[in-house]
Amino acid sequence: MKLSLGLCGLPNSGKSTFIKLLTQLEVAIGPYPFTTLRSQEYAVPVITDELKSLHSLTQTQKIIPPSLFFVDVPGLIRNAHQGEGLGNEFLSYLRGCDAIIEIVRNFRREDVPHVEGSVDPIRDIFIIEDEIFFADRKIIERQLKLNRGMTKIDHNLKKIFDLLEAGKRFPHIENEFKKFNFLVTKDWFLLINGDCSDDILENEKLNFFKGRYCLDFEWELELKNNQEINEEFGSRVETFFQKLKKDLNLIQFFTFNDEITQGWFAFRGQKLINVVEQIHSDFAKKFKMAEAIDLADFLRARSWEEARKLGLIKNKGREAEIEENEIIFVKI
Repeated sequence: MKLSLGLCGLPNSGKSTFIKLLTQLEVAIGPYPFTTLRSQEYAVPVITDELKSLHSLTQTQKIIPPSLFFVDVPGLIRNAHQGEGLGNEFLSYLRGCDAIIEIVRNFRREDVPHVEGSVDPIRDIFIIEDEIFFADRKIIERQLKLNRGMTKIDHNLKKIFDLLEAGKRFPHIENEFKKFNFLVTKDWFLLINGDCSDDILENEKLNFFKGRYCLDFEWELELKNNQEINEEFGSRVETFFQKLKKDLNLIQFFTFNDEITQGWFAFRGQKLINVVEQIHSDFAKKFKMAEAIDLADFLRARSWEEARKLGLIKNKGREAEIEENEIIFVKI
């Protein structure tokens, strides 16, 4: 499965620094607005302790972790929904993403000016919220006017418009509405760059975020690049990924053969046949059953043959659900 996460925020909030932190790639970073002018997608491998534990036993030549795909979108500014700062184009990049991570600045640096003149995370959050709200409402209003109530989708569009008009900026939206791909129907997550603050992370006005996290991007980069202290790097970033994975309703599962140990992501509750298709479309067509074992049981047994002797391997059919940290072997 491919899950794309759009990175949204004001200019100089740290989106490109975040990408550099995760990918070790040289990303254009400048102390001025709009260093990023086009969206760019980055595949970020997520190497978990569980995958490393499995590989330490399989000792295969290759290890392939699952990836999340982050889309670095140029910074939004006030009145982006009216086209300020190429705002309409930048918002369109976000509409193509599965979920949005809003990066908000909470650090002060004289050489990196804030586009609003001062650092105020709560204010910045509501600037972005206003732009998303007005942009979606404007599109719905225009579509309703063009259709003049003649199409079947107008009823659902009107429902979303009424919710927005009532001040419910990120209302609970039924699944049937998500096909319209409005920004208010997506899942939003908040990532604070800099000082952590309970006033932000626990603010009840920000309940529309499905998850809230905090990392100091520059500090993590310094740890990463300093050979004397880089053993400290990784724990906070890994904790962020673990929390994000849970909030995205993702689980991980594994496959291995003589050459490759591989981790995969799936949505919690996903059917086995769907994840088998993700592994290889031919496997899904020829699927008979799958053998499965919990990672902890496999690590204890030390081999597939021994696990079978101990009765730890179970057979699963196409309609069974994939489970967290499960190792599967597909029979075709």
